[in-house]
Amino acid sequence: MTSKSSKPAKIAAVLAALVLVGVGCASQGPTEDPIQRKLQWFSYLEGGDFRARCGPGAPDRYRLVYNGVYLEQVRAYDLYADGYLEVRVVGETDLTNFTISSVRDLLKPWRGETTSMPLTSGEMNTLIDALTRDGAFGPPAVGTELSSKGFFWAIASCHDGDYHFTGLAWPSDAWGMATFDDVLFALDPSQVPVNPPRDTETTRFVRQRDRSQNDNAFRVRVGENGLAGTFTIPH
Repeated sequence: MTSKSSKPAKIAAVLAALVLVGVGCASQGPTEDPIQRKLQWFSYLEGGDFRARCGPGAPDRYRLVYNGVYLEQVRAYDLYADGYLEVRVVGETDLTNFTISSVRDLLKPWRGETTSMPLTSGEMNTLIDALTRDGAFGPPAVGTELSSKGFFWAIASCHDGDYHFTGLAWPSDAWGMATFDDVLFALDPSQVPVNPPRDTETTRFVRQRDRSQNDNAFRVRVGENGLAGTFTIPH
């Protein structure tokens, strides 16, 4: 059954109903389920699924999330202690020629692309060294605002038994001096091009007919030990 122009509204209604029976806000880790991903988003950014278990003897764990304007592109990188790298890229949703053959297909356009690959010890060490130089495991960039309408990195990790969280927003000196992003993008197995930073109006309120852009808008701040708070941009 091919989707017509009237289908997006019906699909959105189904998704809204599914949200009501969705899971709680605590992240369960990487997921292809777009509903769980949205409900758990802030916890996911903080690495909530491995944060509580981080301590002496815990395996290293790293999560780097690139927000290239939330409604345009999000790239999530999960790196495990054994050097296994998982990459998830979610971009703009295109419902043209969207077909449904099962209930699972309802969420297909929002699942994005998932790829993975093992890293050599040398590749992993190069990335960790770059994160170390860039301050990912030092004092967090407290107060840095991360807007869904702009470009930012959120970096959560359990490194040498200690939990860390920080962020970088574009444009900034920290962003300009960062080196880990070039290392990570060079390793990225995804075929989806990176949405490069550009000027955006990160606090602009859209017109009523474009209100869906505000429905997904958010701003968060880097705190002393995770996110300092979350709040949406009002409609």
